[in-house]
Amino acid sequence: MNIEKIVIDAIKSINEDLGSEKLSNPTMDTELFSELDSMAVLDLILEIEEAIERESGSYIQIANDKIMDIDSTPFKSVKSAIEYIESKVNNGKS
Repeated sequence: MNIEKIVIDAIKSINEDLGSEKLSNPTMDTELFSELDSMAVLDLILEIEEAIERESGSYIQIANDKIMDIDSTPFKSVKSAIEYIESKVNNGKS
C-alpha cells in the first residue's frame, strides 16, 4: 500500500473544494494544518481512512485527540502526516 500516494490524492481531492494554490501540487514539505480549517482536516482524514480501507480491506482509525491540537497534530505537513499514517497502518491500530 502506497501511503504517500493515498495522502497526496486525498489532499488533491479535498482541495478541489478549497482551491488552495499551496495544496494543488503538494510536496513532502507542504504545510497542511495552516492551510486547512477544522472541517477540511476532518474531510482529509475521512478520505484517507476510506482509501486505506479500500486498499487493505481493513478499517484503520486515523483520527485521535491530537489531530486538532496545533502543537501536537501529526498533520502539520504532508511528510509528518504520511509518517503518522504509516505508523498507524503498520501497527494495525484501529
